[in-house]
Amino acid sequence: MFLNLIMRDIKLAFFTSTSFLITASFFLLILILIPFIFGSEIGLLKVMFQGLIWIALVLSILLTLTRIFNSDYDDGNLDIIFRSGTSLELIICAKYIAYWITICMPLIVLVPFVAQAFNYSFVQAFPIVLNLLIGSFGMVFIATCVSALTLGAKRTTFLKGIIIIPLYVPFIIFGVDASSWPILIGLSLIAFVVSIYATIYSLRLYGE
Repeated sequence: MFLNLIMRDIKLAFFTSTSFLITASFFLLILILIPFIFGSEIGLLKVMFQGLIWIALVLSILLTLTRIFNSDYDDGNLDIIFRSGTSLELIICAKYIAYWITICMPLIVLVPFVAQAFNYSFVQAFPIVLNLLIGSFGMVFIATCVSALTLGAKRTTFLKGIIIIPLYVPFIIFGVDASSWPILIGLSLIAFVVSIYATIYSLRLYGE
């Protein structure tokens, strides 16, 4: 059942909402436009690139946040999933994995290639990709938690943004430093522990 839940969400992303294409395109457009706006000075481009990839990831997550739980809630599939007998922990972990694969992984794969436009070699881009890989998991955990906490509430688009963006600030601050990957691991682990408990509590309230 766990693998079925993961594959279900991945298939929905690929064949229904195509959100992975939207976010990847959004990510690319943000980065490609920067050299045209600020010029081609190598030092400036390299500094800006390290911050822009995190901002692009945050915006991509915000664009697709409703896919985590709200889409299942709206069409009634969430009730079916709950009645399947699968534990809430497995349901939540399946959401983590499926959302990361469909939203974050395409962006991370693109980073080494987009970095060439900012005068980074593949070797120089590796620390950036590593930080993004580690930090993206923590950001997904937070997004899942916020999605569950606001489940069923109407007109929460701006509310979710207000809640999420301050929580993402530590990831952005340490993410731009190539040597901060141990801190990002710690932040992601903390996000996982808090998220799993808060999401379980929210889903149990919904189930009642």
